[in-house]
Amino acid sequence: MRVFSVQIHNDEFHKKLGGGLPPGTIALIKGGHGSGKSVICQRMVYGMLNNDVEISYVSTQLTTTDFVKQMLSLGYNIVHSIIKGKLTFFPVYPLINEIKERGDYTRRLISAKSIFEKEVIFIDSFSSLIKFDIDENAVVDLMGFLKRVVATGKAVVLTAVEDELPSPVMNEVESCSSLIIETTTKKVGTDLKNIMLIKKYNFAASQYSKQTAFRVEPKIGLVVEIAAVA
Repeated sequence: MRVFSVQIHNDEFHKKLGGGLPPGTIALIKGGHGSGKSVICQRMVYGMLNNDVEISYVSTQLTTTDFVKQMLSLGYNIVHSIIKGKLTFFPVYPLINEIKERGDYTRRLISAKSIFEKEVIFIDSFSSLIKFDIDENAVVDLMGFLKRVVATGKAVVLTAVEDELPSPVMNEVESCSSLIIETTTKKVGTDLKNIMLIKKYNFAASQYSKQTAFRVEPKIGLVVEIAAVA
């Protein structure tokens, strides 16, 4: 089975994820602030770029400069990929803020054709982008649109902050997602571990790990912990 591979030479993350994302995947990564959602996305991006996958990345938190700096701080050099057009970055910041709550991001997302031209589309954070104007009817239309996108052989990765969307809206997003990852943190001894828990993975290309502990190190990036976390 074809996958959008996330494999790089110096870690085992791709094995934990079943090799990568199959075309047709809508992936949801959800969890609290600081639980590792964005770094999982950034590790996926770097791995896919190293396997010649073209990517769009929408961020509600980072400017283009901040994104490049963040990736470089992890040891993920994506500068040439941006220059060559393999990676297109769409910054929403600073349009979303506490002072000015816009109410048209769901409509604008659906109409932004350039975002969905690449093979894999990351929206980080999806919940922050749509929270001001989403309801039960709008989310059905939005997820229907994303289903049509992935039906063309693409994949979409969404992140959601825990409890940022109403339960009926989140339930619809989850029901439409073929991959659901929950991220948490757990204290183990004196250390705080990040945990990636795969709750649902339809169409996985190969065996994957339901639970993976990881840490983040400067210039190295996401590091899979060898020891299991009970």
